[in-house]
Amino acid sequence: MLLPLDIEARRRDTAPGTSLGDIADGLDAELRPWLQAPLPIPEAKARLTRLGGRCPVHGTLLVFDPSAPHAHRCEACNVAYTNPEHHQWWAMGAQLFTAERTVHAAALYLLRGDVAYRELAIRTLGELAARYSSWPNRDNVLGPTRPFFSTYLESIWLLNLCHALSLLEAAGAHDIGQSLRDNVLEPSSALIATYHEGRSNRQVWNEVALLSAWTMLGEHARVAQRLDSKQSLPMLLETGLLADGTWFEGDNYHQFAHRGLWYGAQLLRSIGRPVSPIYADRFHEGFVTPFAGLLPDDTSPARRDSQYAVSVRQWRWAEWCELGYAWRADQRLGAVLRRLYDGSGPRDTTQRATSTADAERNGGPVALSRADCSWRALLMAQPHPVPAGLWEPVSVCLPKQGLAVMRRQGGQVYAALDGGAEAGGHGHPDRLHLTLQHGTQRPLNDPGTGSYVERTLHWYRSTLAHHAPLVDGASQQPGETTLTAFEDRGGAGWMQKRAVHLAPDVHATRTVVVCDGYLVDVLEWDAERDVTITLPVSVDMHDNLTDWKPEVRAGAGGLEDGFDFLSNVEGTETAPAVVHLLHDSGTMAWYATSRHGAWWRAIAPGAPASAPQQRLLVDVPGGHGRIVGVWAWAPVESVHVNATGPVLAVVTTRDGTVASHEAAAHGWHIGLLARHARSSIDLGFSDAGGHASHAASRFPSPPADGAETGAVAYHVRPVSLLIPHSHEFSRWLGEAHYVATEEAWGGTNAPTARLAIGRTASHLVVTVHAFTGHAPVVPSGGDPHHMPANPLDNERADVNADGVQCYFGRQHDRPGHWQAAVLAVPLADGTARVTSLVANGPVPEAHAESLPDGWRMVLRWRLETLPLDSLTFDLIVNERPPERERRRGQLVLSGGQGRGYLRGDRHAPASPPRIIFD
Repeated sequence: MLLPLDIEARRRDTAPGTSLGDIADGLDAELRPWLQAPLPIPEAKARLTRLGGRCPVHGTLLVFDPSAPHAHRCEACNVAYTNPEHHQWWAMGAQLFTAERTVHAAALYLLRGDVAYRELAIRTLGELAARYSSWPNRDNVLGPTRPFFSTYLESIWLLNLCHALSLLEAAGAHDIGQSLRDNVLEPSSALIATYHEGRSNRQVWNEVALLSAWTMLGEHARVAQRLDSKQSLPMLLETGLLADGTWFEGDNYHQFAHRGLWYGAQLLRSIGRPVSPIYADRFHEGFVTPFAGLLPDDTSPARRDSQYAVSVRQWRWAEWCELGYAWRADQRLGAVLRRLYDGSGPRDTTQRATSTADAERNGGPVALSRADCSWRALLMAQPHPVPAGLWEPVSVCLPKQGLAVMRRQGGQVYAALDGGAEAGGHGHPDRLHLTLQHGTQRPLNDPGTGSYVERTLHWYRSTLAHHAPLVDGASQQPGETTLTAFEDRGGAGWMQKRAVHLAPDVHATRTVVVCDGYLVDVLEWDAERDVTITLPVSVDMHDNLTDWKPEVRAGAGGLEDGFDFLSNVEGTETAPAVVHLLHDSGTMAWYATSRHGAWWRAIAPGAPASAPQQRLLVDVPGGHGRIVGVWAWAPVESVHVNATGPVLAVVTTRDGTVASHEAAAHGWHIGLLARHARSSIDLGFSDAGGHASHAASRFPSPPADGAETGAVAYHVRPVSLLIPHSHEFSRWLGEAHYVATEEAWGGTNAPTARLAIGRTASHLVVTVHAFTGHAPVVPSGGDPHHMPANPLDNERADVNADGVQCYFGRQHDRPGHWQAAVLAVPLADGTARVTSLVANGPVPEAHAESLPDGWRMVLRWRLETLPLDSLTFDLIVNERPPERERRRGQLVLSGGQGRGYLRGDRHAPASPPRIIFD
């Protein structure tokens, strides 16, 4: 068994008329129609494209209907789309839907003995066993897989098949076991084991699938060896879950990863290796802490790569709380369940009937009861309903997760300051982002992330898309943010965070003081040079600014700096000393700057699947400075802000109380004058855990050069390429330089290339001769010199072609910041299609020659366009055989190994080779 289940007791607990029996009755009603028709098993593997699964008009996910593979309806426009790309996306959901239904059938047979469900499960598992090898392991997006396009999806699928088999065999049905083990469990687990994703949330599912499959295969020594390794489930419990129980990658990935950890924790109990007490406590807190940051409208914060406005009033969240309470009785979970089961929300379908295993498809809020939970609660929840607790939304601080929240008006007002530990690849450059929500109104909002295959993903991953500071037009560089203050006394409280190295040697502090009816916002920075700080202040608010004139804003030029997504950019040179803003909800704001600020506005993407929005921003120059604002959601008599201090804000409330705000040596001082009586409130600094302490330093010193800041660093020995004035440097690239996808270097997949670099009086000449074993494959459109749109994802189409990525930078530039970079592919007419990867960057002359077994390309860069005195260089050769639609692999000058998924044309070696001219 993969679950620690007392079968006889569970049969009694799920009898008709019990609360768990109601879950069984619901699953039975949903599954019974599939006794008359086969569960869907797609002929072809699933395929990820930009079009597939989304309405081309509204950008929303199309309805998943397991019985309708060729008609996919948009709920917004009620149009049914029939494009093949939608069917290919549907195939992913169909595979997961069917795998989960085999678990439903096996569970119902185990608990209620219905032979029809035994036959349904065996028949379906047998068909999957017969078909598994027919799906090709090719053209994947994120790891090797046969039925899907990403490894973690196959892991979820395999995990469900393992549970179905385990439940069937526990009920005495052994008919399908050997076939499923030989044809699915063994080859699928072997494939998954070739790909490790480190601390990623996806690796949780890979690990649990491997351990479950090996347990079902009887490979107990292999399970023990894996558990004792440094890269298995215990490691993810230790390093993925932070001390407060939250998953390090953020809110959306917390629930996804934690559900996977639940399967793992139950498996470890079953095999007699339970989670150690310290991590069991941390795992338990993981059920509770996500609700600490819940927004007033019962949606989860859209921090980092989270989906936007995900309601917790969905059956999956309720089941999660049921499973958490069964793990350890906790009245906090009882309080959440009382809220979820309070009958609020429309009486609408829960979407459980079309659920796709653990690859969630979020829907709107609905009224819920315990009967809406699924098979996990049916088997593992407490037999009796969870005792109700009292829901009390209060201010909360989770320093490592980076969430600090002040609540007012019974939780209807929510102010949060972002920034904590690094969040890996799913983090956003949004340190010191400020969120403000009043009821359902969101004056200051985090838009989360939209589709991973749309170009707008780069917008949502920019600092510009948040209410956070950026430096010199560039998104923030990775780094940690330190909590220096968090104290809430009810009527007044404050939170402060310090972010070091938003850009090299640029540090900033943001202080948010939250009172009844208003908050004070203070952003301060210090740098070792003159910089320009840009702060996105508001969205879709009215202001007192005039004399708008069109402007051009290019930013620093990076794709994820966000400026490429702006339109209708306007600026004004006549801004008053204090800019006054008004939101349609009645919320008001006032902002001032320590130096004359340049105010500007632009149209930018709204939250995913929402209309574009007008954003108001301010640029403030200087090596140090301050931006001060006040936000009021309740009526006030007057507000005065002064960014040059020492009193930074004076607010007079409707009852005549005058509150003056200023920084103090101990923290923050609020002077009060009410009915001619003076008093004050003094707020203090905090220790690292967010507890009030007057001893903490206000501005922690930035780490010394080379000190650990939380960013991931790859230490690579620098390589120098010595080029005499009249000679060439040359190097062969082969197996040691190869970055693979599904196929390792060798056999029919053994590309090589010869690189030569030379210098003439006027040019630096880069020559690449690639030997791939086939003529070059290049995406084509109408005009061969114009790159076509990429139908697969948001990368440039030419990354999936035979060609070159060429990069030049300066020594000591931050990784990934290049002075010149191009993507070039050979064309049949002897030219090359060259695309600059740097805004306004130089483009070389290019010539190419297509050959039967490869291609040759010459790039000629004018010397004056390159920083010759400290030049760094790297080069990548892309290879795509004719039978694929995505590139198969890359040859990388600075070093290969690893996997090449999701790299696009981005390249950030820690120590790229230098070019030194003799």
